[in-house]
Amino acid sequence: MVARRKLMAAWLSVGILPLLLQGRSYLRFVTPHKLTEDLVVPVGAATETANIAELCPVEGLFIAHVWWNVALTHYYSVEHGQICHFVVPQYNIHGSFKLGTEKVAPFSTAPASCANESYVFEHYFYHGSIGYYSFYEEAVGTYCTNDKTAYVRVRGLGTLDSNGAALARDRGNVGYRCSYWYGTFGSIWIIYRGMLLRKSYVLCKQYGRKCDRMNEQLRRKAAVVYMQESMRLSADGTTNYHRIAILYMLLEGLMSDLFLLIAQDGLLSRIQYVSLGYNLSGVLSMLFELFESIHWLREKTRLVLKRLIFCYETSLIGEFLSAGLMQHYLTWINQSDLRHSRPTALAVSYYVWSLIGHGVIVLGLTAFVISVRITWTTIYTRWHHGTLKVLTAPCCVDTTLGVRSKMIMLGGYCWEDDKLYYKTGALTSFGIMKTIEEDGAEYLVFRKVHWITVPRNDLYVIGNVSDDCVEPCRERLCTSPLTLFDHRLGGNLNRAGRSRPCIIRVDNKVAAGP
Repeated sequence: MVARRKLMAAWLSVGILPLLLQGRSYLRFVTPHKLTEDLVVPVGAATETANIAELCPVEGLFIAHVWWNVALTHYYSVEHGQICHFVVPQYNIHGSFKLGTEKVAPFSTAPASCANESYVFEHYFYHGSIGYYSFYEEAVGTYCTNDKTAYVRVRGLGTLDSNGAALARDRGNVGYRCSYWYGTFGSIWIIYRGMLLRKSYVLCKQYGRKCDRMNEQLRRKAAVVYMQESMRLSADGTTNYHRIAILYMLLEGLMSDLFLLIAQDGLLSRIQYVSLGYNLSGVLSMLFELFESIHWLREKTRLVLKRLIFCYETSLIGEFLSAGLMQHYLTWINQSDLRHSRPTALAVSYYVWSLIGHGVIVLGLTAFVISVRITWTTIYTRWHHGTLKVLTAPCCVDTTLGVRSKMIMLGGYCWEDDKLYYKTGALTSFGIMKTIEEDGAEYLVFRKVHWITVPRNDLYVIGNVSDDCVEPCRERLCTSPLTLFDHRLGGNLNRAGRSRPCIIRVDNKVAAGP
């Protein structure tokens, strides 16, 4: 029962938390919201621009320790002042704010210089997403005349079925508002992730029983790796259309996480980075899987990239390091020349320009995460193996698995006689087993991943084993007894000088197989 308990512990700790965070985000955004009545433009109110700099002097918003640029477009004269409309052009953000006329104590995040120079401030805005909906945020705080910045705290979140030109023309209303688009696609994604978690639970439970029956003492790290592999988002035989659909869902999840991070502060925002890290890691993995499946990469290039960027020893390090830099990174982008890009946004449309603005954020994060992973991978490989040849050396196990493995475990390799092998513990971590048929032929067996189900017979023969070498063979269902490998496996394919070459064994078994 030891292996089974370790797998269940990994499932609870690594699998449940990201889903709970994503479910929390979904519930916060899918709940209907109402605009503050003071910020709703009355019917028939005319747009005005005269003296807009004096009547609507705000140039920036300071939300959750991030500064956001504001571009004023027009205002509406109402009974108690003006409702000022603004945009953040590079992100397709449209909103309105209202300034008080009496001085008040500055908000807690405002600098000391704002004392006796602060006025009541409240605003809302909608942040256009990729799909036909927008994220909603409402906040209250104070405006400081010294730096023309409003310091606020978010008090309301939601979504609305509007984007593009319709969002730019929105004046608000007093009724409840929500997004059926976000509600539908978000629920599909949460349900799918929940079904994946159930599939992972079944796989971990079954594999734990196998290990316990074979008296295999599964290590904690091996249990975490197997659990992560069982949570793979795509199934074997997935088409690129399916991968693109999953990639869209991941990007929408990434947008939700980014919006929540800029809308909240303190411990909750730090916890939300866990969800952001998983979504960003999922985007990178799915993009790489796309390139793997279309065979644009040579085998050596594919293995080098996978070992450098997608290994368990360095995964999520870059994501968590970005947590401490995100606020400074966003402020730096918002203070760049992008804040003056409203003419460009008007020329190409706010929606199209927002793809560029969001792309800058995501590409910057991606570049940072990849650079951190590559740096740590290089350091780890040099320290653990004493040579960087591990990153470039061929390995017949990796070639046989192909796209079936989600990531690589660098610590599971051993480097001997200038050849790269999988240790027995690494083979166990990935769920790799062997079967010996009646004629004594030995084969490598690996599970076939399905979308949401776990068939009773999901183990397939995928490779022919001879000594410590394995070569791909025709995939077929495994019907013979299974055991774990008790020796290393790897090296180069088609090695010369062996008494029983792999290629001869493959030809014989294919001819004799069903």
